[in-house]
Amino acid sequence: MIYTNISRGLFEKDKIIYSFLITAGILRNAKKVDEGIWNILFRGPTVFTANEQAAKLDSPDPIAVPGIPWETLVSAELRSQGQFEGLS
Repeated sequence: MIYTNISRGLFEKDKIIYSFLITAGILRNAKKVDEGIWNILFRGPTVFTANEQAAKLDSPDPIAVPGIPWETLVSAELRSQGQFEGLS
């Protein structure tokens, strides 16, 4: 009922974002979404330690996958618990 009432006041383009945020909130509360991955998704890559920086591979195609997106992929691989193993 609350969802319906709030949705009435939103533009169509914003209803999908509102639905996503509610669904993501429910899944995060149920611990079905990894918080580390959630943070990477919305905040970008984390600062790498010296060991991680030394082990980090360079982007295989810097034009297709430039700096920040590549670091986000590497960060997701390093911070996830095997979910993104071998991604980079």
